[in-house]
Amino acid sequence: MTYTQEDMEAKGLRKLEDPKAPRPPVHFTALEMASKERGCLFFGESGAGKTSFALDLALHLAGELLGDARYGVRGLTRSVARNELGMVIEESWKLPAAWPILHTVQPGEDWGSVIQRLDDAAAKTSIVLIVDGVELFADPEDALRSAALLLAARPDLRLVLLGNGYFCRGLAVPDTVAQFTLLPLTIAQRRDYMARHGCTSDPALLPSRPDLFVASLALSSPPLTDPLSVAESWLAQAATPDQRAALTDSALLEMPARSGDDALVGSDFARTVLYPALSARALAELQESERDAHIVANPRRWRATVPLLARVLDQNRADVTTLARTLLQLRDPSAIGVLLGAEIALLGAPQLELVDDVRVALAAMIARGDATLSVRDQAARILSRLGDPRDLAEMVVVPHGTSTIGSDTHPNSQPVHDVTLETFRIGRYPVTVAAYAAFVEDTARAWTSPDASDPERANAPATDLTWHDAQAYCAWLTARWRQQGLLAECETIRLPTEMEWERAARGTQPAVPGAVCYPWSAAWEAGRSNSAELGLNATTAVGLCPAGRSAYGAEDMAGGIWEWTTTLWGQDMANPSFTYPYRNDGREDLSADDTIRRVLRGGCFSSNRMKACCSYRGSLEPNGFWRGNGFRIVLGRHFPYG
Repeated sequence: MTYTQEDMEAKGLRKLEDPKAPRPPVHFTALEMASKERGCLFFGESGAGKTSFALDLALHLAGELLGDARYGVRGLTRSVARNELGMVIEESWKLPAAWPILHTVQPGEDWGSVIQRLDDAAAKTSIVLIVDGVELFADPEDALRSAALLLAARPDLRLVLLGNGYFCRGLAVPDTVAQFTLLPLTIAQRRDYMARHGCTSDPALLPSRPDLFVASLALSSPPLTDPLSVAESWLAQAATPDQRAALTDSALLEMPARSGDDALVGSDFARTVLYPALSARALAELQESERDAHIVANPRRWRATVPLLARVLDQNRADVTTLARTLLQLRDPSAIGVLLGAEIALLGAPQLELVDDVRVALAAMIARGDATLSVRDQAARILSRLGDPRDLAEMVVVPHGTSTIGSDTHPNSQPVHDVTLETFRIGRYPVTVAAYAAFVEDTARAWTSPDASDPERANAPATDLTWHDAQAYCAWLTARWRQQGLLAECETIRLPTEMEWERAARGTQPAVPGAVCYPWSAAWEAGRSNSAELGLNATTAVGLCPAGRSAYGAEDMAGGIWEWTTTLWGQDMANPSFTYPYRNDGREDLSADDTIRRVLRGGCFSSNRMKACCSYRGSLEPNGFWRGNGFRIVLGRHFPYG
């Protein structure tokens, strides 16, 4: 899973023993989270292993209770490689065996079908309810709300939900359901599996998607790496003539339900690998107008097929321009058409005018804001590869005035008081990977972030940065902008003070007893920020939540990343030495010892809505860094107590 030991520590903004040493991620497993949390929602793409995990958990729990020697909780104790370095840690089911109920959702069902399964097992107590296919419910958000109510009503129940991340991420998920994302297989995991099964191929050459990996290993050498070759080789070697005929005949029809009379035709492998590959070949044989009509009528149905279709057309030297433009013009609710059209347009050596069409379509989709935040981030990743046309160094003006500071929603943010500040300018967005990378290239400063060299992350916020890194960037940018005539000698680029940060985020919003204050001047709402409620557990590109911007135009100030300020906190993580009200007591001393923590603001992707807000105060040692913290800049003449 994407959730790591470091993420768990960072929820309290942990203290680093050796801040300068890179820390390899140590990933938790789905089994560990399912035994730790009463309610879990696991995201994964088709073929990511969701159904395999559900079956494995159900079989071993049932086997334990039924006394089946083939299965039991002992079978859930396994050594698992936790990162690309091959660090192996044992996983296990930490709880007593509970009775499993595995429900596979059929398209259009409602939550009542799940309740019926529970009613059928009324005599059972201590139940693990496993629901596979959340995206297939008629109303997935209603199903999630019903799931949370069920958890509250049944203390003997644990709930494991599994859903396709593309369709489920960004839904309003109740707080009682923890969200996690399944990762592809690491090279270390592939190597470990192959060693246990006597395989000698290079694991790096095998696909990382679990279903393709297992299928590829089962076929002849050399290893196969893409869905088309895996599907066609599997059909040639493993399927009977009748199975091949049945699959081929139905390639352009609706896929069968997950259960079926034929073990292959009705299997999940057929749904995730065989049908998309066969459908791609079948669509490629149609006339262009007929093919486009199929896709436009139901883009969700063809989502896994269209990328393979584009490859087939490319192999056949057929023009994909019309298909790409058709998809770019679609306005389907999940933005499938736009993203698929963009991917197709970038195949091979795309025409310049087609690239321009992609930029326009992606930017328009992001600006509309009708797709989920995670889908908008996928669009922004493509924009990053093409060159994001937005001015990500833009600054906004925060005028002279008085703001209410603090809140009664957390002791460290009290007492509520007023602060008056002079006019200053602040970055509309946090400093991006591209901007910080230019500084690194010019100064050769060390930077361990994996985003640094990723072309898809140039428009994401720069992270894994200490306070000293941020200070050095500000000094470098000050000198550069002065050379370019963009700054007067009396002006400086620097980090914001804590008060400047809150004024830019909060504006003139008053403190309302018991209410959390957000930049958008309204109650918390899903989709306005990248907070823990989204379940993404990662940064997104900057500027994807226009509905979440502050009154002064600053964006991404709630969630996304924790942002460094100049203000001192103290040495105790839990209790600040520099308490409110804000005053001239040395808390803006830039030369303070590195043992004294600096204030971080805004919360990040793993912070809930109580912390991802205008008033919550976090902190970290100035030498500390993490993938969830970065900074934005201020252009001003002086500190309030300069």
